[in-house]
Parts: sequence; C-alpha cells; structure tokens
Amino acid sequence: MSHSKIYIKSIVFLTSFKRLIRDSIGALLLKNWKQSEKKNVMSLEVAMLPDVLRIQEEGFETRNQGKLIKYSRRLRKIFYVIKNQNQVIGYSIYYILLTPSFRGFKKKSVICSIAIDRNFRGRGFGEILLKESIQEMRQNKITSVLLYVNIKNISAIKLYEKLDFRIIGEKKDICGEDEKCYEMELNLI
Repeated sequence: MSHSKIYIKSIVFLTSFKRLIRDSIGALLLKNWKQSEKKNVMSLEVAMLPDVLRIQEEGFETRNQGKLIKYSRRLRKIFYVIKNQNQVIGYSIYYILLTPSFRGFKKKSVICSIAIDRNFRGRGFGEILLKESIQEMRQNKITSVLLYVNIKNISAIKLYEKLDFRIIGEKKDICGEDEKCYEMELNLI
C-alpha cells in the first residue's frame, strides 16, 4: 500500500474518531437537558423520521440520511420538528460542542441540518422553528449557536441575520463539494 493511501486512511480514521468523541460527549451533555414547552415545535419522535428524511432529500443536493438517522437516535432531545395541522413540515438538528475557555468549558451548539418542506417555505415556519429551539438552548446554558450556510442561499442568510446570527468566516467543502459557505454564529450570553 502506498504512503498516500495510508495517509488518507489515517486521516479518515482520525476524522471519524473525532466525530465519535464529539457526538458521545454531546450525548452525555443531554442527560440533564431541560425541554421547554414550544408552540408547534417538538422533539423528534421515531414515527416522524420518514417525513424528516423526505424534507431533507427534497431540500439538499447532498443527502446524508445516514447521519440524520444516527442523530435521531443519539440526539433526539435536540432534534426538533415543526408541525402544521399535525403534519411535519420542517426540522432542525443540533449537536453540542464543548470548547475550552478561561472559566473551564463553554457549551456551543451547531445546527447540523435545517430544512422546511418546500410547500411551506416563506411563511415564517423556519423562523418559529429556530426561535423556539434557540430559546431552549438558552435555558440549557448554551453560549452560542453555530451554523454553516451556502453563500448562494440568500433567503436562509437573511433569516439567520434577522435572528442576529453574524457571519464569522467563510468555509469551502462543508456545504457541498467545491461549494463555499458562511460560518455564522449567534451569541446567547
């Protein structure tokens, strides 16, 4: 086996191991998670997963249904859906990061994926979903919320800016191969 193949396999292994550690720590932090009453927004239930997968598939070119299924098991408390007349019309999924600070560690959340059914876009459901889930983040002492959005997704960027997210950087290959995206953050403290 060539040195480049060994190097690539090592990088893939380390990246996977890093994600496993991150997700395991995040799942542990959810043991004492305080859920709040939210209007039409709730934590994912298993029966809702097919609707979530459909919305994700129609909303994104790159489909990572395996990740959503995995997070539906591990991070159910912070995997939110929004309903309209008992129909799932959108979802948002977060994961939790611990970051070092001068006072120990800060808890940050990252929006892994968010989407609204195309038939319900532009009606304020995304804003409701974000506001309700972010309020619960505040209650659980999350210091900030991060997200990545394709720089071409102007309507999403406007929504995030309306909710006080700020662009803090630009990344490549996170929102898709050869795609640029903004890294945005909302400070909660």
